[in-house]
Amino acid sequence: MSDDQTGGCLCGACRYRVSGRVEVTIRCYCRDCQKVSGGGHLPQLAVRAADFSPSGPVAIHRATSDAGSDLEFAFCGSCGSPLFKVTSKRPDLVFVMAGSLDDARDFEVQHEVYEVARQPWDK
Repeated sequence: MSDDQTGGCLCGACRYRVSGRVEVTIRCYCRDCQKVSGGGHLPQLAVRAADFSPSGPVAIHRATSDAGSDLEFAFCGSCGSPLFKVTSKRPDLVFVMAGSLDDARDFEVQHEVYEVARQPWDK
């Protein structure tokens, strides 16, 4: 993937720019990510927080993961599209929802995580 990425929400009110390299890509099967995505998993790319610049009416939902980490899920405050999350486990990173990228064609999953929560219908 390119070091310079842009993305945003469905309605266009929220935008973001990633100006650094992608640290890791994941496909997460935890129940939180299932609920955020409305599906069986949530593909994400992790970038350094210092390299991430969001704009627009971002709304934050705070939660605690099954593993005890504090989570902040960011959504568009207008249309509700999921955009990114941060976790107390890795406060130096922002996990960007791959589906919110303007161009996600080069996204490739490096790691699958929390597969214990994977739904049998999500193959």
